[in-house]
Amino acid sequence: MKYIFLSFILFFSTISIFSQQGKLELAKESLRQSNSGNTTTEHDNNYSKSSSGYNPFTDLIVAIFYNITYGVAVETVFEKETKMHNAKISTHPYIFNKIGNYTYSDSINTVKTRFEITNSFVIENKNLFGNNFNTKLRFAKRFDIELGYLQLFENNNNKIDGFTLFSFMANYHRIRTQKIDLWYGIGASYVANNVDKFGFSYGVGTELFIIRPMSIVASYKGSIINDESINKFKILLNYHLKNYKIYSGYQRYILGPSKINTFSIGLGIFF
Repeated sequence: MKYIFLSFILFFSTISIFSQQGKLELAKESLRQSNSGNTTTEHDNNYSKSSSGYNPFTDLIVAIFYNITYGVAVETVFEKETKMHNAKISTHPYIFNKIGNYTYSDSINTVKTRFEITNSFVIENKNLFGNNFNTKLRFAKRFDIELGYLQLFENNNNKIDGFTLFSFMANYHRIRTQKIDLWYGIGASYVANNVDKFGFSYGVGTELFIIRPMSIVASYKGSIINDESINKFKILLNYHLKNYKIYSGYQRYILGPSKINTFSIGLGIFF
């Protein structure tokens, strides 16, 4: 009977310890752990295998594969004859009778570069909230560089815990029409708050200009930090007012084992 009683005490003590750990602290603890000992070099041995002889169709297959992948990722030969090939960056969406981030016109409402700043407040509940700040520089018609700063706070048993994520992305805008803007990119991320780790990042996103003066943005960004994943997904409704926009929507963060679902509201400016 005494052993059963001691087992119950140990069980409920363990539950109490884990219940006191918040989402942000759990995420940071997971990201700090390293699995560097699980490396393998088996693929190096397989790669060293060589084949004798030369296949005359190899170059043809490689050329076809290269052109197909290039066409899907960058531009097909057919698109060079379309308006999208020479689409230019608009000064801001919904300019007079024009729509979107790109325009086919050579009017004064196009620019070579466009800078965008957005800042939003995100909240899951009264104990978990934060701020998401982003800047984006569009250039050379098809490219942009994006810098992001996410700061989350959590009140866990009267203790304020923080999670800070910096991100850098270089994006290519694959579809550049007046109603659809679609991009993908790669970059890097960095987690502070005693994690202090860099990681590789990748992402994809789109903005749909549905009806004046509104648009919908959906994007996904993933990062690998110390063998753990960080994922950010958002879907926002924008209301455009000349070179400003007001937006609101849903943002989801997966920080290692922690999943955070937030409501977001923010403001953006183009110049």
